[in-house]
Amino acid sequence: MFLAILISAISGLLVGALGGYLWRESTTRKQLQQVLAVMENTTDREDISLPIVSQLRRRAIVNQYQQQQLQQQLFSWQSVLQDAPIGYLQLDADNQVLWCNQTAQSLLQIHKWHSGKARLLLELVRSYELDLLISKVRSTLVSQDLVWQFHFGYQEAANSQSIWLKASCIPLANGEIGVFVESQQYQVDAATARERWLGDLAHEIRTPLTAIHLLAETLQAKVSPELTRWPTRILTETNRLIDLIRHFVELSQLESTASQSLRLLEADVVKTIEDVWHTLEPIATQRQIKFIYTGPTQLMLEIDAARFTQVWINLFDNSLKYCPDHGHIWIDLQLLAPAPIVDGTTTARLQSRVAIDVYDDGTGFTTSDLPYVFDRLYRGDVSRHRPATGNSALAQTTGSGLGLAIVRQIILAHQGTIVANNHPTTHGAWFQIILPNN
Repeated sequence: MFLAILISAISGLLVGALGGYLWRESTTRKQLQQVLAVMENTTDREDISLPIVSQLRRRAIVNQYQQQQLQQQLFSWQSVLQDAPIGYLQLDADNQVLWCNQTAQSLLQIHKWHSGKARLLLELVRSYELDLLISKVRSTLVSQDLVWQFHFGYQEAANSQSIWLKASCIPLANGEIGVFVESQQYQVDAATARERWLGDLAHEIRTPLTAIHLLAETLQAKVSPELTRWPTRILTETNRLIDLIRHFVELSQLESTASQSLRLLEADVVKTIEDVWHTLEPIATQRQIKFIYTGPTQLMLEIDAARFTQVWINLFDNSLKYCPDHGHIWIDLQLLAPAPIVDGTTTARLQSRVAIDVYDDGTGFTTSDLPYVFDRLYRGDVSRHRPATGNSALAQTTGSGLGLAIVRQIILAHQGTIVANNHPTTHGAWFQIILPNN
């Protein structure tokens, strides 16, 4: 009896142990199959007839081989970037420099970074502008560019130096940021040299032109009346050359140092419009062209009033030249709803804006002209040309082919935009200006 009970107990234990073993084997196999499913490439299935351990062993070997290939590719790309003529940095989600090439180290004066040792970008590069650009890319996940003057050697003010750089930031996976950096110093030096050359050339040309102008005035007073048209033509062409030189120098300065050449003060934009129109009104009256303004009676903005006087003169000049007799010139000014402006933080601030539309009921622009109306010396379709009439003030401010190019540079210098089109209602030339209203 006792022996039967013992045998029964031993049999129960054996069955329980066998059941536990089989359950563990089943669980382990399921886990191994899950691991294998993760490791397997769906385009390259393993032979399922092999034991699960053999499949795992084969997949581990394949994965190790693929990892080695990826590592070789990474080293290959890093070698290419290391010798590239453009700088490259890669930052992690915490703004630590994971990797940078020799060109980036040279351009940004990075001396304390070593491969495999991540360090914060601000510890290595003291540039608020670059840090702000990276923050903008992080918050918007949109690639952005920046051209700025990078100062280094800041520890000793006497030895402080600077270089103009361009950074292009692109968002990467896992919150990382790629930054390409290249020198813009050559372009800046070339622009400075061009401006200096234009200034010297203008000075040299102005001297003989002034002499010719004085001679023509003398001849005009001494020749017989029937011959006065010749010195008069000389005076007209001399004045045109002097204006052309002046506008070329002015446009060059606006393109290279626009923000430095502005004198920003609180000024009434509406008053600048009215003052220019009152100056040109006698010309418009002769041709019975009406001026129609719609908008507030006063709008204070931080602008360079003298530069904006140039803007209105050039835009009104364009309308008066191509507007028919008994025509109309409109200016519509309105405040736009605030728009979000990303300033490098996660929260976008709102910025107020002003829209100014200048349009007429003239011939408008041809489709082929529209892309080039702001290009220097571009005069467009000859069918739109209208000879100047009378001794107008316009003759002293236009005719160089640089008027609209100067307008665009002034608007851009004020952080605004300007677009040319044909008005949908009047079909005449239509200039749309958007300015910030801080």
